[in-house]
This record gives sequence, C-alpha cells and structure tokens, in this order.
Amino acid sequence: MTLRELLIRIKGGYALYSPILVNVSREDSLDDTAGDTVTKNLERDWAEDYTREYAEEMAIVVGNNSIKGLDLPVSIGRSRQCDVQVSNESVSKVHASIALDRRSGSYSVLDSGSRNGTCINGEEIAKDTKVSLWSGAYLSFGDAVYVFIDPPTLRKLARLAKD
Repeated sequence: MTLRELLIRIKGGYALYSPILVNVSREDSLDDTAGDTVTKNLERDWAEDYTREYAEEMAIVVGNNSIKGLDLPVSIGRSRQCDVQVSNESVSKVHASIALDRRSGSYSVLDSGSRNGTCINGEEIAKDTKVSLWSGAYLSFGDAVYVFIDPPTLRKLARLAKD
C-alpha cells in the first residue's frame, strides 16, 4: 500500500497503532537539505513535504497493528523469520530491530551486528547499541532507505491528506 492510500484509509477511520517505514530512494535521503529538514525533536513542516514527496512510495507497517502497540522488538531483515522483510542484498538476514518504550512512548532502533550497518539521517549507529528514533528520521538498513513515521504523526498527516 502506498503512503497516500494508507493516509486516506486512516482519514476514513482505519486505526493504525504501529509506526510505518516509507520506502525512499537513496538520492532523496542523502540530499544536502535532508539534515536540515529532519531534525530530532524539532517540530517543522517536514511532514507535509514528505507526504507530498513520498505519497506514491510503499509504506510498511512495523509489526503487528495492535492497540497495545509494539509488544516486542520488531525484527527487520532479509530473512523470512523477520517481522519486517526487506528484499535488498545489502540488508543482513537479521539486520536490526525497532522497539517501543511504553513508559516514555519513544521508539528506538538497534543494529543487530549487520554487515552493512544501520544509519539514522546518514549517521551510522554502533552495533548492538539502542538509539532513539523519531518520526521523520531517515532510517537506512544497508542501502535500503526509509522514512520512519510514528502513529500520532500519521494521524496528523491523515487529517491534512487530500482525497
């Protein structure tokens, strides 16, 4: 399902409790303005730009869409055993995981010792180290690049979405 289709479904009443990963091209994510546009914990109008720019890109729901949210870390990789499968040769069989800290409501990503690394906004994260993840961040597993969007931001985007 594309980001546009998902936003229209949410606007129509579909409840989404899990974050999503929106597929983007490597060139888009490494644009010189990317670092200025996506800044941790800074409320900016990047959301409308992303919605317009990536509307036709595929959106992957991270984990099981449950009212409880993410129960366990959600595994990401090429393996069929992973919760989120990424079909890209630069992605390890079990590349990384995303988790939700229920107390703080914040997300984190953990590189599982992958061969080609995991990056947030182009900065490689240390293997086996949990790093905070925020809505609008570019998240890459090897050469596969995504925009991470959490459920509250998706609901906001859905309200802004044009049918």
